[in-house]
Amino acid sequence: MTKVRRPAGSGPAPELKGLDGLASDILGRLDLEASLLAVVNAAVDLIDTDIAGILLLDEGDDEVLTMRACTGHRSVGTAHLKAGPGQGVAEKVLATRKPFKVDDYTTSRSISHDFYVIAEEEGTRSALGAPMMVGGQVIGTLMAWARRPSKFSAGDLQTLASLASLATIAIVNARLYETERAAVSRLKEANRRLEDQYGLLRRSSRIHGELTRLVLDGEGLTELVATVVEHTGGGVAAMDVTLELLTASEESQALVDRAVRHLRWAAGRSGSDPRTVTIVPPDHFFERWLLVAESAAGGATLGHVVIGLDHSPTSLDEAIIEQAAIVCALVLTKETAVLEASGKAHSDFVWELVEGEIDDEGEATRRARHLGYELPERLRLILIEVENLDAWAGAEAGAPEAAERRKDALAGSARRLAQAGGTTPVPAARRGSLIALVVKGDEDSGPVRSLAGAILHSLEEAHSGLRLTAGISGPFGFAAGTTPALVQAQNALCAASAAGSGDRVGAFDDLGVLQFLLAPGNRGDLRGFVQKVLGPILDYDRDHSADLVRTAEVYLDCDCNLQRTAARLYIHPKTVRYRLDRVVELGELDMSCQRDRFNAQLAITTLRALSLQDTRK
Repeated sequence: MTKVRRPAGSGPAPELKGLDGLASDILGRLDLEASLLAVVNAAVDLIDTDIAGILLLDEGDDEVLTMRACTGHRSVGTAHLKAGPGQGVAEKVLATRKPFKVDDYTTSRSISHDFYVIAEEEGTRSALGAPMMVGGQVIGTLMAWARRPSKFSAGDLQTLASLASLATIAIVNARLYETERAAVSRLKEANRRLEDQYGLLRRSSRIHGELTRLVLDGEGLTELVATVVEHTGGGVAAMDVTLELLTASEESQALVDRAVRHLRWAAGRSGSDPRTVTIVPPDHFFERWLLVAESAAGGATLGHVVIGLDHSPTSLDEAIIEQAAIVCALVLTKETAVLEASGKAHSDFVWELVEGEIDDEGEATRRARHLGYELPERLRLILIEVENLDAWAGAEAGAPEAAERRKDALAGSARRLAQAGGTTPVPAARRGSLIALVVKGDEDSGPVRSLAGAILHSLEEAHSGLRLTAGISGPFGFAAGTTPALVQAQNALCAASAAGSGDRVGAFDDLGVLQFLLAPGNRGDLRGFVQKVLGPILDYDRDHSADLVRTAEVYLDCDCNLQRTAARLYIHPKTVRYRLDRVVELGELDMSCQRDRFNAQLAITTLRALSLQDTRK
């Protein structure tokens, strides 16, 4: 476009005729940058100047002006111009809020020379500026520069001021449009989030309905875990308050181990809130995302639900585990109620059995079957004492009710461990710090001793801080007149506690005469002691009309002297030696061992004193 220069000082009337069309063009634009460029181009044309530019205050800064649109310039410095307080014509306009002009940079003393280098590069000599005002506040300036000394007229000032007003309106309109567009965008985003939230709530509600129906239909935790697996695609497990596994999806051991480590760590942190969904990112222990949620009811922790995911958890995953934790609490509460309803019957049966109050085998069998047990003919009692049970249970449980549940859960763990090696349920009960387990038992205490030791080891390994000791009763049935199994187990427990050795399992069978010193026995106990020491020898004497017991009695009475024994019995010493060899073989006695000699002599003395000719009667 060819510029037509007009003499300085001439009126603006011809140029102002085009402002109406320009205003329509500028106001019809919504693009701010295009609007500003249209204004500076119009300024160059209408005022017949060389350079025009718009400088706006930086957002959040009411002192620094920055070039936003420029035309006719030659220098990069002009395009990136920034004017601070007191610098150049633009800052003069900003400070006075009025139009300002400089007819010749080289002679003017009204402005600073901060931009003299840029003026030299551009070859500019004069300038004219008008403020851009909104609500009485200056938001920028519209500038015009000429490469000659100039006498800008009042018409030029009016034209520039009009263009500055148009630029201001364009800026306001563009900003309003941007604000509206941002508002629309926010509304769309809010609507999208609401739709997502509605979809989440709808899916969460549907899943909650599925999980709740499981409880109403009488299903258990296994079905709950399967449903959660179906909706999350991850591994799922449910644990009780002691962190013992209740049920889990397939191949979930690594998940359970990681969850237990996390929960034990969290329990040791002061101020930690377990009643939230915790998200644990993958680490070198576990390569999946871990979600942990507490199952609680009435302010007490009942257990935990954990999920392992291959992907970062979504809001739906979090909602699912929250719902699963609630339903898990319902299942556990229902199971607790059922257990509490039947627990007294189980507990009463176990304690009456081991205290010897049930001496009728038929009654014992009927009650046991009613409770789901099949009792063997011979039983043994494993009595476990937890020395620090109250401190251990209260350390993590908090509320007294939760501590009691933790104690009962420990007894349940002991029962499951006792049952693991067999095929039938094991009657078990807890009374204070004592856990009673009724197991199959015969004359050999070795297998039951090994079982008790394994139970103690497993419990202490799973629950750090526990101190356990066990006592094992002798084999018992339902015959009247025998010392109750509970008393026998307590005596063995007392002996094991007092022994101070590494073996924390004591068996009543191994006490020997000590069993009578700890608690005087009755006739049935004495018969049992005689049978244990002399039973096979007495049987041999009866079946073969032999005299092995009498030979052993005289031998011991003669201070184990072979010649004196033969003389007392009127037999050859070789015959004495033969009979003693049979005694040692049948009774598994070592006559060179003082303890075996003592037990044999005490058993023979008891036999003679109580006339217990047949110890099996």
